[in-house]
Amino acid sequence: MTPPTREIRAIFDDYTVTVYQAFSTEIADAALPAGTFVPPFNPNRMTWIKPSFR
Repeated sequence: MTPPTREIRAIFDDYTVTVYQAFSTEIADAALPAGTFVPPFNPNRMTWIKPSFR
């Protein structure tokens, strides 16, 4: 089965919806050791999903 081109992955309960958003390797590799989003992440290019380190 071929995965869909677009897919929303989330978990939810009665109070919260947590949506998972994929980022490029470059963004992830910079963010993980920093514990937050750092360049090359650009907050001006955000989608309707607000990224955060939960």
